Amino acid sequence: MCSSRKFIFILFILSCDAEELQCPPSNSETTYVKLKDAVLCNYDSSVRPVANHQNKTNISFKFIMKYFNYEIITSTFSVDAWLSLYWKDQHLTWKPSDHENIQNIYLYSYEIWTPDLSLYNLANQGEDPELISTTRCMINYKGVVLCVPPVHLDVLCVPNLSKYPFDKQDCKLRIGSWMHKGEEIDMVIDKSVLNTEELLSNGEWEILGHSTVKHRGIYPCCPNNTYPSIDVNISIKRLAGSHAASMVIPCMVCVILTLVTLVLSAIDRERLILSYVSLVCHYMQVQYVSWQLPLKGDNIPLIIIFSRDSLLMSVFALLFTLVFKSIMLKKTTPPGWISCIVSTIINCKPGQMILLSDYTTKETAAAKGEEDGDAIVNSTNIATTNQDWELFGKLLDKIFFIVYVLTYFVMIISFLP
Repeated sequence: MCSSRKFIFILFILSCDAEELQCPPSNSETTYVKLKDAVLCNYDSSVRPVANHQNKTNISFKFIMKYFNYEIITSTFSVDAWLSLYWKDQHLTWKPSDHENIQNIYLYSYEIWTPDLSLYNLANQGEDPELISTTRCMINYKGVVLCVPPVHLDVLCVPNLSKYPFDKQDCKLRIGSWMHKGEEIDMVIDKSVLNTEELLSNGEWEILGHSTVKHRGIYPCCPNNTYPSIDVNISIKRLAGSHAASMVIPCMVCVILTLVTLVLSAIDRERLILSYVSLVCHYMQVQYVSWQLPLKGDNIPLIIIFSRDSLLMSVFALLFTLVFKSIMLKKTTPPGWISCIVSTIINCKPGQMILLSDYTTKETAAAKGEEDGDAIVNSTNIATTNQDWELFGKLLDKIFFIVYVLTYFVMIISFLP
């Protein structure tokens, strides 16, 4: 008697389980709705879509870029794109012949399992890192799922402004599963992970190139598991036209102003006035450049270094103008070594071209000691007291000018990209 009761109880339990496994019939008369109800019957969106849990799910994805922007102030690289993903869900399959040959259905992403692909290097780590937002996905009868959610990504990308405004920046999107191991979810690199055919013009930056690198994700803490990730590296270049017009050209104008100042004689009043003007222009240029650019890290923009050094050179140009003017106006008897240097230089043709080019014929003869009679004595005394000092100051001024030209040449060459 007891054994028969046990048998009846077991049959009752099995019949209940069978009823639970069977899906209730759909109330809809539409074949599409009936198919959807049948596919989602007993479907659990929290379970990975594999028949054997030891098998991994392969995820393929592609970014179709629509627009990008880069803010150097906040070190943020922003991307607006369509994220195309597809994988196989073994729990979402059917026979088209049983459903009027329907091969595709469309479901919302929250109705099915979706991979937890996330962006690791978000600019704001407090935001949700998951890439897949609510969107409609297409599923075919073989269980292949295609989702194309629109995404807006803000990643941290610290700029290197040493070559500004001819700088290039390298930014990356690091993507991986937030919780799953590589043995559960594996990301497959497509032939072209980044598609830029529909990219809108940025106006300030252009894409030079891009590459994709997959990291296996082996860490000392977890030697038996892998946590792979994919880096999408993007190189961008600044469109330097407007920046060069507003910053580089004023720098060159300041350089030309300084050199023109040094061309004038140190005893001319105009040179002293231009020296003050050059100093003020350099100071304003340095302030403008430093205000426009963020000063971050050790990579100081070369244009700031150039403006700073040019400012210092304009200061020295003003100071040496006063020194050379003082030397050229001296009335005392010069030391013998100064007279020796001056006489040696003016006795050679290049020296005469440099030091006596603006002298009259009589003044040149007096400086060389070639006048006759009493004039020789007088001119010799004048040359000793006045012309030697003047010619020596002029020699130093010419050397100073040549040094400045060479220094600016080196600075410009090092600044050019």
